[in-house]
Amino acid sequence: MRGIAYISLLLAVGCDLASTADFGDIPAESRLSIAGLKTLCDGRTSVTVTRDAIIRGQVVANDLYGEFDREIMIQDPSGGISVALEGENLAERFSFGTEVEVRCNGLVLRDYGGKIELGAAPDPYGNTTIPAEEIDRYVRMLGQSETPPRSRDLTFGEVTSEHIDTRVRFRNVRFIESGAHWCDTDPETGRVTTTEREIVDTKGNRFTVRTYRGCSYATETLPEGTGSLTGVIDYFGGKFSLRVTFHEMEFPSESQR
Repeated sequence: MRGIAYISLLLAVGCDLASTADFGDIPAESRLSIAGLKTLCDGRTSVTVTRDAIIRGQVVANDLYGEFDREIMIQDPSGGISVALEGENLAERFSFGTEVEVRCNGLVLRDYGGKIELGAAPDPYGNTTIPAEEIDRYVRMLGQSETPPRSRDLTFGEVTSEHIDTRVRFRNVRFIESGAHWCDTDPETGRVTTTEREIVDTKGNRFTVRTYRGCSYATETLPEGTGSLTGVIDYFGGKFSLRVTFHEMEFPSESQR
């Protein structure tokens, strides 16, 4: 498994970057689970949160390996959600396992292809990220939790909507496209493109792995043989996929690198 050692170096950083923003006393009725927050957008394309609503969770995905662009994902025992934040190198601030509180009053819940995301109202250019200068207004870092974020071991058939944006692991899988790269390159422009590959389990069942074009290993060759992948579940238009986080994989060929 590559990259996890580096993550540990960032854990201490998250503890020292606690926001000075004063959230004040938070009434118990203002605290919502992530799943509870998502119900505010049930059946609607988007909705602005107009009540004092606070969610709390641990960071399970960021841009450390470029796997995600201007977003972090947090999860609590009820589920996970993507939070759109403007800026680069968000991992330096929101490292893996950092516990955060998000004050949602004034933010927007958006249903994008069936997945509910949290961000700001669109600006004239359509961006929905929370502006960098306003992040402290909405997000407070609480430091590292004593318990690291959990990852569920699942089979493909066990994936449901409750797992969207949460950390999972698939074991005993292999990539179908042997010898291919994580991402394709457009032959006309030479640009790397966001790409979907397929993995197969020991029973022949298939599942999609989606890799963002900006990730640091986009042009690397897919791992060979049978192993495990860890990431978060994505969803769009009725289709689930896995987005690998922190380049977390255990394959025989990877362990030898």
